Amino acid sequence: MGNIAKYGIIAAVLAGFYFYSNSNTSDYVEDDIDLNAVLDVTVDTIYRYEDKMKVQGEGSVDSDAAFVGFTEELGVNLNNALPAIYPGKIGISPQNDASVYAFDDKNANKIADEGELGLFIIEIDGENSRVIASSQSGAVNDHHFSGSGILTGLLIGSMLNRQRGAGVNSKSLAGKKPVTAKAAARARAGSGSHSKGK
Repeated sequence: MGNIAKYGIIAAVLAGFYFYSNSNTSDYVEDDIDLNAVLDVTVDTIYRYEDKMKVQGEGSVDSDAAFVGFTEELGVNLNNALPAIYPGKIGISPQNDASVYAFDDKNANKIADEGELGLFIIEIDGENSRVIASSQSGAVNDHHFSGSGILTGLLIGSMLNRQRGAGVNSKSLAGKKPVTAKAAARARAGSGSHSKGK
């Protein structure tokens, strides 16, 4: 009977250790947002919008209007993606630095209201011909452009001009490397920071 009790205690200790180890990893919350899907839709929208602008004639489109028009189309495409990128309505807000801020547009008014959760940010890295998506948890993913022709287009050109005008450090964008949500959470935990968001 004594051996059974001893083995029972050992088993309980091992089970407790196993549970503790696994429960610690649950602190690293995975994002619900598939940044790879976000980037697929974004790059596809860039190409389609560039094609649309070529048909209209580049001289007839204002660069700021092109960026705003692109973000509107991107919002539609992100919300229509299958499988769904996010269960709620994704709102899109074009920023002065040519980044695109995506948020949970609970009231579907296309405005980032107080209390509406930020989902991800999309940026253009002109130096390395890539689009970068960063989640609010700190996860980062990127897609490279296929070919350099798109970088000479009105849309990307206007986005890069907006970046320069807003004082964006292109070197810091170029230095952004892909990071998983789990690695980002570990980095936050290691720095003692528990804040989420940018």
